[in-house]
Amino acid sequence: MVPVFASIFAVALALAFVPAARAQGVQPFVGGWHLDPAASELRFLSIKNGDLAEANRFDTISGLITDQGKAQIRVLLDSVDTGVDLRNVRLRFMLFESFQHPEAVITAQLDAALLRDLPALTRKEIDLSYALSLHGMTLSNHARVSVALLGEDRVEVASVAPIPVSAAKLGMAQGIATMEQAAGVSIVPVGIVSFTLVFERGSPDAPNTAADTASAPQATAPSAAGRAGCADSLAEASRAGGIQFSPGSTRLRANSGPALDRVAEIAKGCAGLRLLIAGHTDSDGAAQANLRLSRARADAVAAALATRGIARSRLQTRGLGEAEPLVPNSTPANKARNRRIEFTLAE
Repeated sequence: MVPVFASIFAVALALAFVPAARAQGVQPFVGGWHLDPAASELRFLSIKNGDLAEANRFDTISGLITDQGKAQIRVLLDSVDTGVDLRNVRLRFMLFESFQHPEAVITAQLDAALLRDLPALTRKEIDLSYALSLHGMTLSNHARVSVALLGEDRVEVASVAPIPVSAAKLGMAQGIATMEQAAGVSIVPVGIVSFTLVFERGSPDAPNTAADTASAPQATAPSAAGRAGCADSLAEASRAGGIQFSPGSTRLRANSGPALDRVAEIAKGCAGLRLLIAGHTDSDGAAQANLRLSRARADAVAAALATRGIARSRLQTRGLGEAEPLVPNSTPANKARNRRIEFTLAE
C-alpha cells in the first residue's frame, strides 16, 4: 500500500533521455525531454486480508529533463485512483497525508554513456540510481528498467519486474495502522509497483510540467455518491486530522490550511448538504471552560471554511468539550488525539 512506486518509476524517467546519444559526441539532452502523461501509467498493487489484491494507479504525473541531464518526475498523490471513492480518500488522508505532503518527487542525474548503444539495440535493460522524496523523507536506491526506442524522438521506459516497496522505510507504518483500523482489514505494508512511461524530446505544447504540478497541487474532491458518500468522505477527513490550534486558543495554526482546503473541496462536492463541525478538547482544565473553548474552535473552523467559498448557512457548529474522548486522557499522546475537530453531515 505504499507509494514508493514513485521511486522506481523515477528511474525509468532517467533512462528515457539517454537514447538521444546515438551520435558520437552529441549531447543527448539538448532541448530537454518531457513525459507524455496520456501514454504513461504508474501502477501499484495493494494486498489486504492476506490474499486480496487491489489494483491502483495515479492519474497525474509529470516529468522533465534538463539540458544538463538532470531528470525529475512528480506524482500528485491526490490523483490516486483505486476505483473506489472512499478508498481514494483514505489513501490521501491516512497513508499519504497529502494535505501535508502533496506530491512525490524523484530525481536522477543521467549519464549519456549508459545507453550509447541503444540505437543499435533498440531495447536494453539497465540499472539506474535515483532519489525519492516522499512523506517528508528522501531515500536513495536503484532499479532495473527496460528502455525501448519508439521513434526518433520518443522512448518507452518500463519496469522489468514488479517492484516491492516497504511502507516502513518511508515512515508510513502509522498510516497503514490507521487505515486498518478505519476499514477493519489487515493490510500487507508493502506496495507492488510497475510502470510504463513514454517520453518525448522537447517541451510539451501544453505543459503539465513538474514545475506546474509543484506550484498548484490541486486535488479534486471525491465524487460523493449521495449523502452516504459525503458522510464517508467527511469521516475520513476527521480521522486524518491536520487542523490545529495554538494551546488554549481559538487561533488556527498556519499548517492547518491544507486540511481546511481539503474539507472545503469535499463540501463543494456535496452541494446542497449541510455540515456539522464539532469541537473536542482533552480533560485538562475546567469542564465548562473546555466546553466554551471547543465551541469557539468549531466556530473558527466554520469561519475559515467560509473564506474558502463554503456558505456559512451550510455550516453548523457544536462544542462538546471533553465529553466524548476517543481514548482515555491518560498520556500526552492520548490528549493530543482527543483535541480534535470532527466533520459530519448535519441533520
